[in-house]
Amino acid sequence: MISRMKGHAASCACRRAGQLMIEILVGLGVITTALVMSLTVITHATKLAMASRNKLEATKYIEKVLEAYRNTRDLDKETFFASETCNDPCGTFGINDMYSCQMTCTFSPAGASTRVDVTVTMSWIVGSDTVSSSIPTVLTLYDL
Repeated sequence: MISRMKGHAASCACRRAGQLMIEILVGLGVITTALVMSLTVITHATKLAMASRNKLEATKYIEKVLEAYRNTRDLDKETFFASETCNDPCGTFGINDMYSCQMTCTFSPAGASTRVDVTVTMSWIVGSDTVSSSIPTVLTLYDL
């Protein structure tokens, strides 16, 4: 009878050790999953923050280009509208010329312009994609 009890006690200890091992593995699995999910969230948040920063910086450069063009118009409005040319103050902007600028102008009515529709677009590369931001505005011969 005593030998049976010793065998039973040894068998229970072995089962408890096996159960403890399973609990440890499950716990490690849960912790690992939580860490991976946390890193994924942090990576995604970082990418969104960089995209927001780039868009804000591009918008700032667009506003500078529009202000320069507006100043050109204000120097001599009659000549500006008579020439009907888009004197493009665009170029590249930012650290390492990250942003490239393009400006389009549409003068109307043709031949006797009193209005120009201007759109400035900044483009930059993120990974393998080209991202852009545009701001349209209208400049007139007359102050409104």
